[in-house]
Amino acid sequence: MALYLKVNISTTRSDWSSSIRGLGQSMMEAVISLKIPKNWMSEIPLKHPVTIKVLDRVPYSERGVKDLVEIAGPQDIMEEVLSDIKKNPLVSRIDTTVTERGKVISAVTTSRCDICRILTDSDVFLISAETSGGGKVDWTLVLSDKDVLKGIFDHLKSKSVEAELVKLTKIDDKESLTDRQDKITHVAFERGYFDYPKRISLRELARMFDVSPSTLSEILRKGQRKIVLDYFKKQRKSI
Repeated sequence: MALYLKVNISTTRSDWSSSIRGLGQSMMEAVISLKIPKNWMSEIPLKHPVTIKVLDRVPYSERGVKDLVEIAGPQDIMEEVLSDIKKNPLVSRIDTTVTERGKVISAVTTSRCDICRILTDSDVFLISAETSGGGKVDWTLVLSDKDVLKGIFDHLKSKSVEAELVKLTKIDDKESLTDRQDKITHVAFERGYFDYPKRISLRELARMFDVSPSTLSEILRKGQRKIVLDYFKKQRKSI
């Protein structure tokens, strides 16, 4: 049975513990909604009617990240949107490709994003990140230890980040992939997409399977989720 929680970041540790005690040590999928100060993903949707979805994220230098993102919105404002992203003092580089009317794929390098790096240093898997209105970004994470989630919220609170736990759900590790999803995920793994640094890009994989980068990202998101579940399932059996 799915468990649904909505907890403000100001929740005390004792309240937090009692809220998620029932989840035990099962695999969990968490959705965290947050505003990241001075981050372009939080600022741009407040100024322009666009949605931004992170297709891929890798660490950059010691404190930054490089995001491959899909930006969707009215065609006539895209140039202004991209210009405003470039103006963000923490954005050091942006490379853009127009994929279809009203959508662009951009690689945005942020030289410093301490909040983004919280996930890099935590024992979680970032499955997706997407803007949700009001300058907020929703992170969808997969994790196996609720204490890790507490640590993330403690860190966010120490940085004065406005955040809330929107959903926390037990995951059924019997979930399966379709044959096509399984094949694409397998090829991505064999070609080094999940390596760091990557040996093949999302765009290159998309061309191989004749699909858009955003479609491939969704397929790989599901595939990655299944890989993570299988990994933790094997870990539990080995203990």
